[in-house]
Amino acid sequence: MGKLYQIKYILVINNMIADVSLYLDTRRELKKGTYPLKLNVFYPPNNQRFFRLDYEFTLQEYQTSYLADRPKNESKDLKIELEAIVAKAAAIAKELGDFFTFEKFDLKMFSTKPSTKNVFDYFEEKKKDLDENEQIGTSSSYDCSLKSFKAFFNEGRKTPITFLAFSAITPALLNKYERWMISQNNSHTTIGIYVRNLRHIFKIAIKDGVVHPELYPFTKYRIPKGRKVKKALSNEVLKTLYTVQLEPGSFFEKARDYWFFSYQCNGMNFRDIAELKVKNIEDTFFSFLRHKTINTARENPMPIVVPLTDSIRAFIKKYGNPDGKPNDYVFPIFHTGMTAKERHVVNQNFIRYVNQHMQGLADRLNLNIRLGTMRARHSFTTQVTRAIGLEFAQEALGHTSLKTTQNYWAGFENPIKLRMANKLLEFAD
Repeated sequence: MGKLYQIKYILVINNMIADVSLYLDTRRELKKGTYPLKLNVFYPPNNQRFFRLDYEFTLQEYQTSYLADRPKNESKDLKIELEAIVAKAAAIAKELGDFFTFEKFDLKMFSTKPSTKNVFDYFEEKKKDLDENEQIGTSSSYDCSLKSFKAFFNEGRKTPITFLAFSAITPALLNKYERWMISQNNSHTTIGIYVRNLRHIFKIAIKDGVVHPELYPFTKYRIPKGRKVKKALSNEVLKTLYTVQLEPGSFFEKARDYWFFSYQCNGMNFRDIAELKVKNIEDTFFSFLRHKTINTARENPMPIVVPLTDSIRAFIKKYGNPDGKPNDYVFPIFHTGMTAKERHVVNQNFIRYVNQHMQGLADRLNLNIRLGTMRARHSFTTQVTRAIGLEFAQEALGHTSLKTTQNYWAGFENPIKLRMANKLLEFAD
């Protein structure tokens, strides 16, 4: 018998005629003589798709309800209900207009989770997850991204929007956002961070099944990358900073001592210095897991081993508490009982303290350089490269990044690491 249908709505999409209708597919008998009801969307040229609805009828039921001119009683209510479905489908197709695809139509027509399509809601949920996982720094990054996108979308609006559908994020819109960010004096590095956070939100929504993969805009939009040059300090500058006489107990001395501790300890991040505990210290070395990567390498995290040279021991004796209980912090930066947010704020303040006084010291010595905590890490990497040839190893091993080559450094025996650690201060001799 084929299929019975009535064309109820005729539309114009992309200057071509399209139509939306219901039909009873009598080729697919289900049970007791019933057949599935489907929504038929015809989109030119010669494309159509059938969407299964949660209805099934006998031929007589369909003829006396939806196909009848004047159905009665329950059949009348059923016809109104079915006509509402067709009307909704036509409205969605018309709304999509020039951007119509069957995938977008499917998502708008049949999604049962409208609230989860909200980009802003997904950002809030991500921030909450990060806070609960004590990834406060990353949560702060997502918060900055969210505020930036809200500022962009609400610019010029009297009433701020509170709902942003994923379908609104297109490659063209991302390019517009990028231009807007540049007009606000933001760097390409900042733009890249914010948009990468949005990309991650998209991937979560797609995995959840509430966003169709076709809506993913990052196959066509290229996220900008910053071109920040990682500059190391020369031996001459390192020597000047290390040997200059400073007032004992001054802010400058403390900042300088912590900076060179980071430099000697594999360019140790200041968050990792603050997190270091007494139990991490052994007789000839200490080890730690990087706070930055501990959540991305849970299965087999690689501890970083730092040999205890005389100068490192002297620093720990001067500023630390190596004889405390195993779970005590070595340095008086964090204290037991602090929340994750409190540790994040204290760490940021301590980094700001070191940066401020190291820059002040550089200015006092007329060094004409920008000097912050990351310079310690870059300087360590350069010294190691010069001493044992990581760049040669990178080329020989076919690595595309220094990060991979650092695994080569991790494979050395501790005595070799100790000799390398002692070389880091040879400029002071």
